[in-house]
Amino acid sequence: MFRLTGLFAAAAIGLTATSASAQPAVPSMQQVHLLLGGIQGVVIDERGGPLVGAMVSALGVTSAMATTDGRGHFVIQPLPSGQYVLRVNHAGYVSARREGVRVGTLAADVDHIQMRRADADALAARPILTAGVAVTPATDTTTADEGDSHSETAWRLRHVKRSVLKDSGSPVTVADAAADQPIPEAGSIFGRAVDGAATAAANFFTTTPFSGEVNLLTSSSQASTTPFFVSDLAPRGIAYLSIGAPVANGRWDVRASMSQSDVAAWIVAGSFHTRIATAHDSAFGVSYSTQQYQNPELRPVGLGRAADDSHAVGEIYGGDHWTLSPSLALDYSARYAHYDYLHQRSLISPMVGVTLTPMDSHTHLDVHIAQRMLAPGAEEFLAPSLVGPWLPPERTFAPLEGQDLRVERARLLDIGLDHQFNGAYVVGVRRFQENVDNQLVTLFGVPVDGGPESPGHYFVASAGSFAAQGWAFRVASAPTQLVRGSIEYSLSRADWLSRGDMAAIAVWSPTAIRPRSDDIHDLTTSLETELPQTSTRLFVLYRLNNAFAGGTDPRSAPDYRFDVQVNQALPFMPFSGTARWEVLVGLRNLFRDPADTASIYDELLVTHPPKRVIGGVLIKF
Repeated sequence: MFRLTGLFAAAAIGLTATSASAQPAVPSMQQVHLLLGGIQGVVIDERGGPLVGAMVSALGVTSAMATTDGRGHFVIQPLPSGQYVLRVNHAGYVSARREGVRVGTLAADVDHIQMRRADADALAARPILTAGVAVTPATDTTTADEGDSHSETAWRLRHVKRSVLKDSGSPVTVADAAADQPIPEAGSIFGRAVDGAATAAANFFTTTPFSGEVNLLTSSSQASTTPFFVSDLAPRGIAYLSIGAPVANGRWDVRASMSQSDVAAWIVAGSFHTRIATAHDSAFGVSYSTQQYQNPELRPVGLGRAADDSHAVGEIYGGDHWTLSPSLALDYSARYAHYDYLHQRSLISPMVGVTLTPMDSHTHLDVHIAQRMLAPGAEEFLAPSLVGPWLPPERTFAPLEGQDLRVERARLLDIGLDHQFNGAYVVGVRRFQENVDNQLVTLFGVPVDGGPESPGHYFVASAGSFAAQGWAFRVASAPTQLVRGSIEYSLSRADWLSRGDMAAIAVWSPTAIRPRSDDIHDLTTSLETELPQTSTRLFVLYRLNNAFAGGTDPRSAPDYRFDVQVNQALPFMPFSGTARWEVLVGLRNLFRDPADTASIYDELLVTHPPKRVIGGVLIKF
């Protein structure tokens, strides 16, 4: 009773207040819909005309970029709610900056951002950075009448190496300092190629507005029965890097992360998002993750029937968003994943959706049809939809009692209707149906003889097949001030059509064997807030459900899941420049990210999930 009372109290606080900023999940079917927003505006020149091809970057809770179109218009979305700083760059113009842009559920409109043309003389007088030392470039006193000598002697004099520690003379650039090769003949093909490559490289690193983040994190896990802040697993150091930059009509991003302990793991991923036209967005990406066992004692159980001491997963995905008219939009995408530890190694997950917006722009009707193929252990290798670092594979898994690893297939239909009232509240209702084969069951804390006792190890099995349908109702407050809250209640009915590894599952978790007809009640709330006085962001997600598997008594009380994240900015960090320094502390017992689940049972059939603690320093630039 006290859990329900506290839950409704938190929801009431979030609904009576407004606004927020934190780390919400991407909206998805069958899960809590945490709304995202965006930023839109127009970039103009000193005469008031549209500026085409300007690079606009947003830095805040996350970082993103966009390029202005023929009308000087840009749209950056989706973005988590919060405060952002806009930076605008364009060749030949002085960079512009706009601070304090707040993102809510709707796109934040930014007044015209005006850029003035750079003065060539002013640019020539700017300090340049050479080997980390700022100096003023020497003035070329050669007049047009005197001409410019192109002799070999003049070339050597212009490129002679000088120390940056000398008081006289101009320091050479990095490219000149490395010019130990023979001097290419003037006008030769090789000479022009070297000069062109050096110029292109210099322009790439000096004119490209990079953005991203560097994180140094520590992660650990503790069993569900262990008191808070008492770790059962030795902390693991994690290094995470994300960097991206705009290109013509698009943006590329690269992410990488690695950790080292009993299980060495690393990931690398790249993506490209392009805006082909005003009404057409497309995205393409690839990722590769690997996990290798350093401790030979984990080999017999941890890898099951794998042929070697590692797991590896690769994924390719792509999608399009077409705005066919102001009232009609079309989305379609597909994901192809390859798992080296499965018999059915190649999995394809397609999706298609339609969004209808009547004349009233505050009402949206969404229809989505999808097939999701979910492999055992996929949550360890595939990129999450949540904003934040992508942790490398840390947990180990194996089939229960020697069973084969089977792939879960979910076919989904979701119809949703949302309406925003007076810019303050969003009310939504959804109707969903799903048919699932080989529903996954995830078992933590199973005392198998000879198996690892780490809380980070789990076993997987199949519960069978079912068909389900239900309704979901949601109310959320629009983030216009400091706090945003949301609450979603769903009622669904599942009919089990076949059973899987019932005998093996019943030994360790009888509550994971659901009744033939199962009524599921779910209540999920979220609360987000930002304290500008201390530059603190807080995100809390709490989920209560009557069908969580865990205890040995099928009549046990409703169980819960939670996710808490706190980001504290460090404005006093030295040498930060335009970078934003933050300290992250997170605690959760959610096993899967809300946007990554395929069926209503994916989180429900996770028994005794450990509490996962993560903390560290984030540097966003």
